[in-house]
Amino acid sequence: MTLPKWALAFGAVTGGAMVLFSVLWTDDEPLEAGSPVAAIVNGQPIPVADVEIALEAMARDSRNALPEDSSQRALDRLIDEELLFQRAIDLDLPRNASTVRRTIVMTMIDLAQSNADLTPDEQDLRALFENNPEFFAAENRYRIRWESAASPEASRARPAAHPPDRMLTATDLRRYLGESLTASVLPLRAGEQIGPVENGGRFHWLSVIEFSAAGQPEFETHRDRVEALWQERAAEAALEAYIAELRREADIRIQPFSSE
Repeated sequence: MTLPKWALAFGAVTGGAMVLFSVLWTDDEPLEAGSPVAAIVNGQPIPVADVEIALEAMARDSRNALPEDSSQRALDRLIDEELLFQRAIDLDLPRNASTVRRTIVMTMIDLAQSNADLTPDEQDLRALFENNPEFFAAENRYRIRWESAASPEASRARPAAHPPDRMLTATDLRRYLGESLTASVLPLRAGEQIGPVENGGRFHWLSVIEFSAAGQPEFETHRDRVEALWQERAAEAALEAYIAELRREADIRIQPFSSE
C-alpha cells in the first residue's frame, strides 16, 4: 500500500513533542475538549499540535478542500503510526532489522553533526587554504603527440584513442592514455619526448608539443571550496566528539584478540 505524502510526513514531526508530553502527562488525566493531548496510546500521548501539523501536510498535498472528517483521519493515522512504532520496539527492530538500524544510526549521525558550528571565520578559511594546497592547486596542461607500434623497430602509427590536439590536464590525459602512460608524460616539458615505453603489449612514443604550468591558486578563486572543506571537517569533528562522549558514558567491555 502506498501512503500519501502527508502520511509520510507525520513521523518527522511527532517525536520531540511526544517525548515532552510523555513526561508531563499521566494516564489518569482525562482527555477533555481543549486538552493539549489528542489521544493516549498505551500510555504514549499524541499532542493536538501533531494533528494540526498533519492536517497542514494533508492540505498541502491535496488540490481540494479537506473533508470535514480530516482531523479524525489525521489522528487515526497518528494512532496507527504509534501502534506500529510501539510494535517495532516490542520486536526490537531497531536492533534486529539491519535497514532500521542503519536508518537510526544515520539519523543519529545527522543529529550529532547538526550541532556543529559550521560558520568559519576568515582566519580559519585562510589557514585551511594555506595548509592544504593539494586540494586547491591547479593542474599542469599538456598538448601531446602519441605514436604506437607493435615493436620498437616497427612502423609507428597514431592510436585511435589519441587525445585531441589541444591543451589537456593530467586528469584529461588519463581518459585517453591510461594511468601508466600518463605518468610517463607528466615529468616532460615542451619539446621533450619519451619512448619506446612498453605498455599493454605495444610500444609507445610520447612527445609534449606544448606545456603550460599551473599557476599559484588564489584564495578568493577557491573560497567556496575552502568553506565546503572546512564545514565537512567541522561536521566530522563534531561526530567524533559526540561518539567520544558516548564512549565515556558507556560500559564497554571488549574481548582481547590475539595478535597472531
